[in-house]
Amino acid sequence: MRALDVFAPGLKLLLILALAVSLNACGVLPGGGELEDDVVLTDQPVDKSQLLSLINTYRRQNNLPALKHDPVLDEVSQKMARHIAERDSMDTWQHSSFGLSQRLSKANYGNYAGAENLGAGYADLPAAFRGWQGSQGHNKNLLNPYVTRVGVARTNRNTGKWRNFWVLTLARPTSDGRPAVR
Repeated sequence: MRALDVFAPGLKLLLILALAVSLNACGVLPGGGELEDDVVLTDQPVDKSQLLSLINTYRRQNNLPALKHDPVLDEVSQKMARHIAERDSMDTWQHSSFGLSQRLSKANYGNYAGAENLGAGYADLPAAFRGWQGSQGHNKNLLNPYVTRVGVARTNRNTGKWRNFWVLTLARPTSDGRPAVR
C-alpha cells in the first residue's frame, strides 16, 4: 500500500494541491518564487539617428522643418518611460500638459512649446513610430509646426501587460526663439 492510498480520494487531491502550491511558493517549480515576481525595469538604448530619420522624413513629406536631437529631452523622456513602466500603465496625471510642463521646468528646460507621445508594447522604434502616426493626437504632435527639438526613450519591464514603454518628447526651447504665429 502506498502512503497516499490511506487518504480518501478528495483528501489526497487536496494534499497534492497543497504540496504543489508550497513548492511553487518556494521557487522549486518553474514560474514560482518571489524573485520572478520582482519588477525589473531596464532602460534601453534608442538609435537617435534612426529617430531623426523617421521623424524628419515624415515632417519633410508634410512640408515641415526638420527637428534636432536634444539630450535633455532624452532625459525627460527616460524619466517618464520609467514612470509608466513602474505602473505598467500609461494612465497617469503626469501625461498631461501640466505634467509635461512641470517635468520640463524641473529639467530647467525653458520652452515655448512642448508635446509628448507615449507608447507601450511596441518591439522597436519603427513600430512605435507607426503607432504614433496612426493615432490622431500623437500624429498631431509629430507634425507640430512649433517644435524644433526631439528626444526619445525606452524602458523595458520584465513582467506585466506591456513590457516595452516608449516616450517621445518634442519641444521648442527658448534658445530657439519665439515661434512665428501661424
